[in-house]
Amino acid sequence: MKKTFVLLISGLSGSGKSTIAKKLQAHVPSLYHLEGDTVRKFFGGNLGYGEGARMESGRRLCFGAHLLSSVGIPVVITCTMGTPEIREKMKKMIKFEEIFMDAKIEDCIKNDPKGMYRQNLKKDPPNLRGVDLPFDPPEKPELTLYPYKETPEESLDKVKEYLHKKGYL
Repeated sequence: MKKTFVLLISGLSGSGKSTIAKKLQAHVPSLYHLEGDTVRKFFGGNLGYGEGARMESGRRLCFGAHLLSSVGIPVVITCTMGTPEIREKMKKMIKFEEIFMDAKIEDCIKNDPKGMYRQNLKKDPPNLRGVDLPFDPPEKPELTLYPYKETPEESLDKVKEYLHKKGYL
């Protein structure tokens, strides 16, 4: 490892963020994965999914990434980060490289690895990014992946190539 880094993999639920993070961990054993839902549960599950709670979740993720990266541990954060306001606030807290999982909501609903869509589409309102809440893709991510047009291995190769070019690997 040449220097530490923080990656933010953003995208809709079911777009493959955690899949890529876990595959990257196999190639970078010192990499720590901060996953949005796991961090929510760790802090007592006291956050809902309103805008304020989503902002607080992002703050907690950034704080954890800051602590880890400050002692030389590379970090990958996986979370939706569905609005420019949340991403801008995160950028003020910590420097990160953003990877965007460009997936259509229909594919994410069909995939639904955590059952979020099955469970929440029954509610009124569902309170889901890309369904009844806006999801604004990042304007200028450092890297865009297409999870339903390329294999996870092809996406991983793009991430590794990017990290090599930046001098992180």
